[in-house]
Amino acid sequence: MSASEVSATADCIYERAGELFVPTKWAGGPWSPDTQHGAPPAGLFARMAELAERESGLQLARLTIDLCKPVPRVPLRLATRWVRRGRKLGLVEGMLLRGDEEIARASALLLVPRAELAGSSSEPALTPLPPERAQAIEFMPSAFARDVPPGFHFSIEARIGRDELGLAAWITTPLTLVAGEITSPQVRFGMLSDLTFAIGGHLFLRHAGQTPRDTGTRFINADITIYRERAPEGEWLGYRPALISNQAGVGIAEVVQFDRAGRIGRSIQALVAMT
Repeated sequence: MSASEVSATADCIYERAGELFVPTKWAGGPWSPDTQHGAPPAGLFARMAELAERESGLQLARLTIDLCKPVPRVPLRLATRWVRRGRKLGLVEGMLLRGDEEIARASALLLVPRAELAGSSSEPALTPLPPERAQAIEFMPSAFARDVPPGFHFSIEARIGRDELGLAAWITTPLTLVAGEITSPQVRFGMLSDLTFAIGGHLFLRHAGQTPRDTGTRFINADITIYRERAPEGEWLGYRPALISNQAGVGIAEVVQFDRAGRIGRSIQALVAMT
């Protein structure tokens, strides 16, 4: 099913059953029919951070997600607690649980905003290449798509292009995270940040005439850390590559993220070789 077909059905990734988030077919990942894609749990933790912002009046500055083990396609509970809640700084922790078993965890750092202080940056202003000027590409190549189970990866719409600042990619998904809720730009931003390596590495390799298989090694991310300078806007999330490294099977993927209004922040992942 294509991203446009998903839009027509307005499908969701989770349904609620009391405290439980029950995965639908769209929660699945490409590695196994029994596990979830990393993006849906990342979306749940981004939702946790957004609720903490509303409750405290603070602003999300960092979200770190540790994917302790493959996330099973079973109902999960999200337990949260405030580690610190002050006037200027808040820290929230969350755990995704199957019964009493911890599957993944996250921490959200929130800081007090000061509307009267002007913004500044040591980096030059980022004028993003708009998605309308980028070329639509297959996020799931046909040869690969035939060999993997259905899930979140089939909902992705991706575009890639080049401007005076170099390569840039845009991605989005029409999926709703939780049935009956509006999926905010921040929650969608959290979900799509799981694709830091997929976009920062694989898509740029493909644009250069290579494929991920040309590298000879497959990697998977063990975490996601997002540093957010401001709240994202809109449905599209943009990427510019910053770093892809591999040292003895342990790597780092880093991208600069932006929306139509400009730079949002950075996303970083730790990678481990699968072969």
